[in-house]
Amino acid sequence: MDAMTKSDRLKICIYGAGAVGGTMGVLLALAGAEVSVIAHDATLAAIKHDGLQLTKDGKTHRVQVRVTADPAELAPQDYVIISVKAPSLADVASHIAPLLSPGTGVITAMNGVPWWFFVGGNGVLSNTRLAAVDPHGIVEKSIPLAQTVGCVVYMACSLDAPGKVRHYSGNKLVIGYADNKSVSGLSDINDMFNSAGFSSRVTTTIRHDIWHKLWGNLSINPISMLTGETSDIIINDPLLYELCLRMMREAEVLGDAIGIPMDASTTEVIGRARTLGAFKTSMLQDTEAGKPVELDALLTVAHDIGKILDLPTPFIDSVLGLARLRARKLGLLDRAA
Repeated sequence: MDAMTKSDRLKICIYGAGAVGGTMGVLLALAGAEVSVIAHDATLAAIKHDGLQLTKDGKTHRVQVRVTADPAELAPQDYVIISVKAPSLADVASHIAPLLSPGTGVITAMNGVPWWFFVGGNGVLSNTRLAAVDPHGIVEKSIPLAQTVGCVVYMACSLDAPGKVRHYSGNKLVIGYADNKSVSGLSDINDMFNSAGFSSRVTTTIRHDIWHKLWGNLSINPISMLTGETSDIIINDPLLYELCLRMMREAEVLGDAIGIPMDASTTEVIGRARTLGAFKTSMLQDTEAGKPVELDALLTVAHDIGKILDLPTPFIDSVLGLARLRARKLGLLDRAA
């Protein structure tokens, strides 16, 4: 992409400047996008005072962005990138309206199965509402499906402090309209992502990419929360390695049933996770930070889909039960359950 003039800069709002959102915000701003951020409390104060900061490849980048807690202070955007944890999504949906025009794309750069996964679909479980991730339909009513863009993020990053993020590895993004529209409508943001240093591609089958990432996340993430261990310790333990395989095989059966076959073996996927080394999963990072954990978007949805399809998921269910009790004990349960 050629250097943009002020008049043709994409207006992009990052809703949630955590590890992923913060990384995206800095890199997009450095590439020339007009970036604003919705943040609260310590993150709001830090970005106002010091800007949004990213440490990557041994260098620290700092960008000044417009930051506010109130979306009404900003004009409608070209794109809103939602990068909050799933428990915060209903609150986002309740306040996002001022950022939207009929042409705004809402990009969900989040872990797990989104609220729109079966909404508007034409396959198995078409128009099934997932109560685990949108129990009252607030999100579905607030964010039009036709403007929703799924985004699967393959990055290892963390939050050093409010407004200060650190990137370790990975730069892959996969984006696609939730209603499976043509890829051509996303050429501007795809080009922007690639100009910012990401390896981004557009797809008309974004649900496949979402499920494939869930397949790798639904085991190691909650096990790391339960054990307090990094991914390498979990993978190198023979019993936990086998538990991960069994959970993934159950998810593989679910994927086959909803028309999303896996394109790799369970051992290959765990092998990729092994290459990250001693990495703290997002769920472990949230637990250590005292933040609600994303059990519903990663595990409860799989449990619920299994129930709907009458397919047993005993290992997923067992880990979900243990993780839910642990989260409740710590006060980190992502919803009333």
